[in-house]
Parts: sequence; structure tokens; C-alpha cells
Amino acid sequence: MGMWGYTHAQNTSSTLKETIKGNWKTEYYRWHIDSIPIKDIALVFTFEDSTCSYLSAQGTYAKYWLRHDTINIKTQPHTRNNNIRDNEIIYKFLIGSTSANNLTLIPVTENTKLLLEPYYIDTIQLAKIKKAFNWRIKRIGFFSSGCFGTCPAMYLEIDSTNNLFFKGIHYTENKGLYSGKLSQQTLEAIKSDINSIALDSLKRMYYARWTDDQTCGVRIKTVDTTYESGAYGYDKEPIELRILLHRLIELYKHVDLKKDSTVKDHFKWKEPH
Repeated sequence: MGMWGYTHAQNTSSTLKETIKGNWKTEYYRWHIDSIPIKDIALVFTFEDSTCSYLSAQGTYAKYWLRHDTINIKTQPHTRNNNIRDNEIIYKFLIGSTSANNLTLIPVTENTKLLLEPYYIDTIQLAKIKKAFNWRIKRIGFFSSGCFGTCPAMYLEIDSTNNLFFKGIHYTENKGLYSGKLSQQTLEAIKSDINSIALDSLKRMYYARWTDDQTCGVRIKTVDTTYESGAYGYDKEPIELRILLHRLIELYKHVDLKKDSTVKDHFKWKEPH
């Protein structure tokens, strides 16, 4: 019998990986800076086959792998002006317990424990975000704006046959017009995110309590109607919407894109400005 009741014969890494795949969130914790309470934040984890986001639904997806009952998350070095600012880090979380609906993570290493210090917690209790709707999706549009920094600005649309039409504007790895094909698995992951959102209850826009941030927006056409929503800064919007916006802003990096000057003819909606 292993720690926390696991037997490796019964719970292989591949079985655990299937169990933890998907989107997870905590209750809201008070976030502190220098012991001063700032705001309430829900921690968010998303696990795919080999990549994940951790603590928040923003930033570049990190690579992860399981070793027995421990999740290893490998961060990418941060760069600015082509200079590496921070070295690569591996965070380690022990899976304390898991089920179809709940996941408990315990930081193992000192640098992992430091991630939780601003929240005054030593264990992460996550609940699975599940599909609650069955929106019959026909087309998806997404845009992100620049900011007073290096926020990636882009516009994209996804049609009903998995085609991705992409325009990279500023601070994107691909600039200009591109097209590509989404795998069915990728499209289903996007639809799963959408099917966790009460689209008919969303506000048209959610505004953060600060300035000089990025705006992201999504348009979703179903067989019945078209829904639109967006967020200025990640703050007030529902967690489920935040996860979708994050997936869409990172999407183009994980698709085999080819330069395509005809993309502008495939855009069905007017590009936001």
C-alpha cells in the first residue's frame, strides 16, 4: 500500500492521468501581498494529455507528467527582450486523493509550497468543472487586444468543420494570416469548455478593478442564436469563461498553421477594433 491509500498496481500513472484530465477549481481564497489581503481568488487547474495550466487560467501552458502519485509541472523560462529572466522550474504536487468530482493536491517541494503562501493554505482542494449544457455550436470567434505591455493581440474563427482561421496582430508567435485544421480532440475540448458555461446568463463584458490590461472576447454561434461575452482583465468573469478565453488565446500555438492570404475571406464576422 502506498501513501494515501494508493497501490500502484491498482492506480497506474495512465489511469490517474485520465482521472485528473479536465478543468478544476477551488473555492475562493483571500490572496495576500506582504500579508496584506488584496482580493478573493479561486485557484484553477487544467490538465490535458501532456500540458496543463496551474493556479490560474492564464499564461503559457506548462508541460507535466505523473511519477507514481506525484504531478510534476515544468515551467518554461521567462524571457524579455530575448533575455532569460527566470530559470526553468519543476513544481511537484502529491495527489492526496482523487475521484470523478474532487482532487486534493499537496505541495511537495519548497518552491511548490511557496506558490501557496499568498493564500495561507497548504493543501489544494479542487472540484471538477463539468459540462452542464449541450450547446449546439456552429462557429466560434475570439479576439484579444494589446495592453501597455506585451499582451498578444489576435483574431480567430473556428468553423463547423474544424477549420481555424487566424490573424496574429501583435506579440504573437505567428503574425499575419494563417489557417489550419483542429484535431477532433482539440475541438471537443473547446466545446466541453463552452458546455460548462451558462451562455444565456453571461454579461456582454466583465471589467476588472484596475486599468492598463488586456481585453479578450468570444462570440459563439449556436443553431438557435449567437452569444457574445468578454473580459477586461481577469477578475469579475465566471471561472468557466476565463478557462475558455485562456484556451482560445493559447490555441494557435498548438495547431499546424500555414500562411494563407485568403483567410480574410473566410472570416464571417467583423473583426473587433
